[in-house]
Amino acid sequence: MRYRRSIAVASWALGFLPLARPAAGGEEPRSASLSVAPVGAAPGAAPAAPAATTATNKSPGEAAPLGKPKFALKNSAAAAGGAGAAAADRAAEAKRLIDGYHGLALQYAYKLTRARTAEEKAAIVAKHEPSEKTVRPFARLLAELAAVEPRDEPALDALLFLVKYAGLPEIDAILANTPVAAGDYSAPQLQPLGLVLEFHADNPRLAGVVKEFPPAPDTDAFLLALFQKTHSPQNRAAAGMRLIQVLQQAERGEQAEAVAAAMAEDRYLEGVPITARPKGPHARDWAQGKLHELRRLAVGQTLPDVGGTTLDGRAAHIADYRGKVVVLSVWTTWCGPCRAAIPHEAALAERLRDQPFALLSVNCDAEQETLAKFLETTPMPWDHWWVGMDGEFSKALSISAFPTVFVLDAEGVIRGKNVAGADLDQAVDALLAELEAGGEPAN
Repeated sequence: MRYRRSIAVASWALGFLPLARPAAGGEEPRSASLSVAPVGAAPGAAPAAPAATTATNKSPGEAAPLGKPKFALKNSAAAAGGAGAAAADRAAEAKRLIDGYHGLALQYAYKLTRARTAEEKAAIVAKHEPSEKTVRPFARLLAELAAVEPRDEPALDALLFLVKYAGLPEIDAILANTPVAAGDYSAPQLQPLGLVLEFHADNPRLAGVVKEFPPAPDTDAFLLALFQKTHSPQNRAAAGMRLIQVLQQAERGEQAEAVAAAMAEDRYLEGVPITARPKGPHARDWAQGKLHELRRLAVGQTLPDVGGTTLDGRAAHIADYRGKVVVLSVWTTWCGPCRAAIPHEAALAERLRDQPFALLSVNCDAEQETLAKFLETTPMPWDHWWVGMDGEFSKALSISAFPTVFVLDAEGVIRGKNVAGADLDQAVDALLAELEAGGEPAN
């Protein structure tokens, strides 16, 4: 499963074929209304472990030829390799097709890294960028594979591939013209998310997959349905966490709060780890912290008077900064996005050094010495605190990701969260203009 997840994340991150597309007429993608039911049934028996996959010896980016399917998938007869085909054969075929497409995508990414000029890059994009036409033959064969036996692991591989490209017209046409007929289950067309819910809601693989689901039409409805249906605590935790993130990004705070409240009350999420760290938070703890964040750390609320230790060992508190606009950035030295933000933070601090403004970086490395050594080689000439990992500061502000950014006005009220780049500049400048005008919101 590991290689599939990493490749899928890479293809989404590179934006080859985005999931979300505006509806016709420029309308926003539809969002389902959410109604979170209380936790009901206890987790059932653990589902069977997924079939093992054979490692490939091909180098990254080497795409296998697509060709024709190795067996007639539209024919459900066992002799023709349809629904009665051996699971190993279906698994090999699904892997061949998925690896084939991802090989093309990786080849494209590799060619882009080799381009030396803008002209070379434009030529590569024009000739090799994956498109609907590229994914169409893979999607067609994988849709057929899933349609004849949607219950097994190869079908789940195929369905998860198809989920990423549903919403593209040519792919939707394939799905609409692929009927499902497997035993006592039939449907006029193949719906990947629906089949995942119907037959794979308890599959342990979903816990890793749903964490990467991008916001898209029907994503929130699928995550809510999985959250309410699955008997797997791991899947319920992963679906709930991703659903809350999607709802927060859509500024649907009340619905995010409802999901967090359901998770916080769910005794089956007690002890379910959500990170690889041995002493990392568990799902129910995370949900309780998220509920606190949604209720007490929302925009418009006053930030709690948290404190930390300055570089010279003094105790400091956020109340010390009253009268100034504050950007509070919670970070670690090992966080890539945090380090990438340092040049912009430096420019912001320099531009506003004579203004009633403070940039406060709060470090969560396990050892203060780690921060001190980092600052010896990376100049960051502004205020710093060290608070350690998983301490009272992180609990008070429900820190679960780095960087976490709060923008505070001169009264300590949260006026923005997790903004960066030009958006951060704009938020700070507006608050400074408001402060200069005597506290009246700037136009």
